[in-house]
Amino acid sequence: MKKVYLVCATGIATSTMLRVKIEDYLEDHGIEADIRQFRVAELNASRLDADVIISTTSIPDEIRERATVVDGIPLITGQGDKEVLQKVVDILNS
Repeated sequence: MKKVYLVCATGIATSTMLRVKIEDYLEDHGIEADIRQFRVAELNASRLDADVIISTTSIPDEIRERATVVDGIPLITGQGDKEVLQKVVDILNS
């Protein structure tokens, strides 16, 4: 099963909005994923096991070195959201 981390500053509101869109899109594309929400401060590079991180905030370099990070802002604004969703699917299918 694929692992998707949704990251925002507080780990509550914004990542919850992302979760709904990501879950629906992945389900529509037949991808099973364990989706978890985090505050950026909760991420630990040594215990990171995400296939992809979708973030609406800045991610430290040590995390970026261990997992693919995708900008989640378009999923909030609606501008470029389809491209971001497809990028996530492509990453998970690779």
